[in-house]
Amino acid sequence: MKKGTRRITPLMPATAGSQGFKSRSLRLWSPAAAGMSGRRIHAPTFERGQIPNPKSLIPLCALALSACVSVLPEAAPPSARFTVSDVQAETTAAPVSWTLGVEEPEATLAYNSAHIALSRAPGRIEYYAGGEWVDRAPRLFGVALVRSFENTSAVRGVGSRLTLPTSTYVLQTDVRKLGVRMSNGVRAAEVEVFARLTNGRSVIHASRLFSASTPAAGDNAAAAAAALDAGLSAVQRDIIAWTLEEAERARQAAPVR
Repeated sequence: MKKGTRRITPLMPATAGSQGFKSRSLRLWSPAAAGMSGRRIHAPTFERGQIPNPKSLIPLCALALSACVSVLPEAAPPSARFTVSDVQAETTAAPVSWTLGVEEPEATLAYNSAHIALSRAPGRIEYYAGGEWVDRAPRLFGVALVRSFENTSAVRGVGSRLTLPTSTYVLQTDVRKLGVRMSNGVRAAEVEVFARLTNGRSVIHASRLFSASTPAAGDNAAAAAAALDAGLSAVQRDIIAWTLEEAERARQAAPVR
């Protein structure tokens, strides 16, 4: 037998024709038996029944957690979110008998998003960082317009086409401009909305382009949103007054049954 080995004798199944088990020798190699020296690893020892005090581990846990947190980057503050306000339009019109459905405004991809648009040159669109609308801007305008009609108390039957699928008249709008334009160092929020008053099918009773321009107090998302909201409020008031007038004219021309 070679130095550094030892012999063990496991039990093995007996061969055919024999009874019971027979022994077979195996050799296992051992570094200590072969005279080799290795690196010693010292493990902590505890007396039997000894339980470490949990309070003694608190400083070590705190140190480990502080090391983990210190390597993490600081989270950026969340961006501000802005909405479109509805208005209290002054009107002397008596409650009307007709109903009005307001379709969701249309817009190109330049404005049909939650980003606040900025134009520094003709044909060029950018977007402000650090803030945006809470939803797509045209949709916010459509919701505010319905609420503004409700605030008048003149049109009792008014709503979106989802809530009011059948109505006497339908108001369709197209947002053509909704952003801040910079020219010669002057910032102005420009709003343009084209409106049509129809019967919901093929008859167009009236149409008109509405616009508003409001100075922006600063070159940031908050100032841009505030100026655009002011311009949208002015457009809403004009659209409401125009719609009440044109719908009443259409009703007189062809009385509603």
